[in-house]
Amino acid sequence: MKFAILFPGQGSQKVGMGKDLLEIDSVKQIFDLADSISGRNLSNIWLNGPENELNQTKNTQISIVTISAALTTLFKEFLSQKNLDLDPIGCCGHSLGEFTALWFTNIISIEELFNLIIIRGNLMQNASEGGMLAVLNLNEGTIKDLLNDKYFNGKFVIANYNTSSQIVLSGDKNLFIALQEKIKNAGGKSIILPVGGAFHSPSMEKSSRIFDNELDKLSKKFTGFTKNPIYQNIDGKPSTDHKIILEKIKKQMTSSVRWTQTVEYLVKDGVTDVIEIGPGKILTGLVKKINSAINCHNINNLSSLNEFIKYYESANARTRT
Repeated sequence: MKFAILFPGQGSQKVGMGKDLLEIDSVKQIFDLADSISGRNLSNIWLNGPENELNQTKNTQISIVTISAALTTLFKEFLSQKNLDLDPIGCCGHSLGEFTALWFTNIISIEELFNLIIIRGNLMQNASEGGMLAVLNLNEGTIKDLLNDKYFNGKFVIANYNTSSQIVLSGDKNLFIALQEKIKNAGGKSIILPVGGAFHSPSMEKSSRIFDNELDKLSKKFTGFTKNPIYQNIDGKPSTDHKIILEKIKKQMTSSVRWTQTVEYLVKDGVTDVIEIGPGKILTGLVKKINSAINCHNINNLSSLNEFIKYYESANARTRT
């Protein structure tokens, strides 16, 4: 079993996530830490809602990262109790999830992770210009042809290459209706995403510059190499050098998320299984569409964690024999 760890991004949130973990001391400590660093009762938002408050970017991002960190911590604890090692070929995250990967590979501490994500969430929420549109059932070439129309040219960019038939655009939301009509006429389907800006586009340039200053404050820590590479959003390729990881992640807010390419590089490097750790099952759903041969696993609550531990223990036993 050659596996990679995946960390989800925005869109995976759900009111009530993490409730089944509350009685576990290590999780309670992580939840309390997120509340303390933010200076507000964030955990009440993801545990109890309301949904419209959870879906605000400033709350969504820190909530997802906190749940992912809590489940990962438990995963490591449970494996340790079984005397099992955790040695993935690599890890990656979709947009926001790439920062969880920084923590997972020990490049930053959990306190630094939470601080960064709270700042990032606020910056992205305040960058309210534009919006995002998911396009289904059209390939990249057809979408680019539509965007080259003089009416749309320069107004949209591809934000996410999620699969060959699911691509997300960022741009001028005043042109959404006209673009959706073009997409429909070309045989595709489109969905306006409930986000507050044109993420992963040049519209995020100002926010990106401010966020870069926060990353630079940590730059002295970016001086070594990770044991397990991070397959990064900007090009899908694996990186182990902290300085290269930092330079790539600085470009993330204004650049496309190349998720399809990321999965393809994982497969090229021998990955047979992926484990998505965090709320939801979005990433494993995308992975299956990219390469149906990959075995997909989810750790999104206590029950699924226990189920995977049993599977992992059995798989390791078979390997030893």
